Amino acid sequence: MSSNLNEVMLHLQEALDDDALLRLEDGVRQDAGVVSVGHNPDNAHMIMVVYDSETTRAASLLHAFQERGLHAQVVGL
Repeated sequence: MSSNLNEVMLHLQEALDDDALLRLEDGVRQDAGVVSVGHNPDNAHMIMVVYDSETTRAASLLHAFQERGLHAQVVGL
């Protein structure tokens, strides 16, 4: 595995229920370069994604959220 791991925080405008969040996370885990993905139940609109920067970029991850029909933006940590 690469040592070029990065993380990105994405803000979702949509309010997703627990089932929708879990399905979203399961789907994102399948995206190329994604190492892990999760959210804090108290802040469910904020999604943290850890990814391999040799395989993907934050902009590509953002685009993947948008392709899923979500309104998302990258936020600073």
